[in-house]
Amino acid sequence: MSLRVVVVEDETLTRIDLIEILKENGYDVVGEAADGIEAVEVCKKLQPDIVLLDIKIPYISGLKVANILKEEGFKGCVIILTAYNIAEYIQEASNTIVMGYILKPIDEVIFLERLNLIYKNYKLYDDLRIEVEDTKKKLEERKVIERAKGIVMSKYTLSEEEAYKKMRDLSMQKRISMFKLSEIIIAKIVMQNLCHFNSLRYRYC
Repeated sequence: MSLRVVVVEDETLTRIDLIEILKENGYDVVGEAADGIEAVEVCKKLQPDIVLLDIKIPYISGLKVANILKEEGFKGCVIILTAYNIAEYIQEASNTIVMGYILKPIDEVIFLERLNLIYKNYKLYDDLRIEVEDTKKKLEERKVIERAKGIVMSKYTLSEEEAYKKMRDLSMQKRISMFKLSEIIIAKIVMQNLCHFNSLRYRYC
């Protein structure tokens, strides 16, 4: 599948040239914008794989657009286009989701090589991010399952292995995950404790 690209460039001729180069080399240009406001709206709507973002565009600068996209949870690869000394923007860019930059004027061969390299690095980074998030999620789920298992062990006077088997069998029977079952077990105990607390409170009021 072709990579989906949005081109943000206020210079019409440069934008047309970029779109032509991209299309001729197998990229799917799904959108374009000439200013920062359009850029934000187009990227939010289309969620492209790559955003080529000119740093000097009307209304909202490229780096501010990148900041907005970061706040909106945008997951695509953001690449800055600039004719300026990038050293001036490194500090600000480091706080955004910008993955790299390409200098203008555009040389087709250098542009394509740089684009390919930046996207490869982005994919490595994104794959690692997904792996870390998945590991974190599994650890959090494991904590919930362990807590629920402790409740089952205490309530039915079971060993750890027996409690886990009881939960696993029930999750299969009800066709829900162990994590979801664990949330239900914990929620039920919380409600029971709350009801018990309220009954004691009213008894001694």
